[in-house]
Amino acid sequence: MDIKVVKASGVVEDLNKDKLRSSLVRSGADTDRVEEVIEKVLYEIEPYTSTKKIYRIAKKYLRQFNHASGLRYTLKKAITKLGPAGYHFEQYYAELLKHYGYSTKTNFVIEGRCVSHEVDVFAVKDDEIMAVECKYHNRPCTASDIKVAMYVYARSRDLGYGFKYSQPKKTFKGWLVTNTRFTADAIKYAGCMGLNVKSWGYPEHDSLKKMIENKKLYPVTVISGLRSGIIKTLIENRIILLKDLAEMDVRDIRKALSLPEKKAAALKDQADELCLY
Repeated sequence: MDIKVVKASGVVEDLNKDKLRSSLVRSGADTDRVEEVIEKVLYEIEPYTSTKKIYRIAKKYLRQFNHASGLRYTLKKAITKLGPAGYHFEQYYAELLKHYGYSTKTNFVIEGRCVSHEVDVFAVKDDEIMAVECKYHNRPCTASDIKVAMYVYARSRDLGYGFKYSQPKKTFKGWLVTNTRFTADAIKYAGCMGLNVKSWGYPEHDSLKKMIENKKLYPVTVISGLRSGIIKTLIENRIILLKDLAEMDVRDIRKALSLPEKKAAALKDQADELCLY
């Protein structure tokens, strides 16, 4: 029997068990464990349960079965912990691009044909130049709309004209990236005008989620219980990726975060455990 659920946007639809199953598998849980979690979730929820609550229930059972898989299942929420401002998300996205072979700068001022523009992330790889506008949202239901896409496209056009004359042998690409989603009109407009866009789940095979999971580039915020002050200090010390934290020893973690040895050791253990999956 189909179960109606309520998405973050307020839309009611049938529970997609395959989507839930895929999400659990990506978290690192084995097949048998995934089926156990789904069975428990289905037993516990009622019709018109929110997807947020379903996510919370699945996380609860995952963490009971496997601590690391449960924490990795919180990846989308971990991205929202990079806020409340968007600057940390810009730094995180720059780190992602570095691991895909780009050299990057954040908050970089570039001369366009008409005016200068401050670009959230400026990236270069071989003959490709990329100017990225990052739109960060604290609420997962918030979408970047067509007005944002039109604004970013206009900036990209001006920057593209500038690079056409200053670096004619390089290919320029303007990008709009968000941690949540785009409206249908924003995606349609971007496709029509040739603006590159990336959201949490779009495009399906090259989304932000896929970009993170393909190389296991999890943010440090995937660790549960991190206070906002510690997150800020980590990022100020350019410890943005979980693997960066895992590569540190306890002494360095203590020094960077001014933590007691016991807490620094626990943080190190969590990072090490998650990086195994």
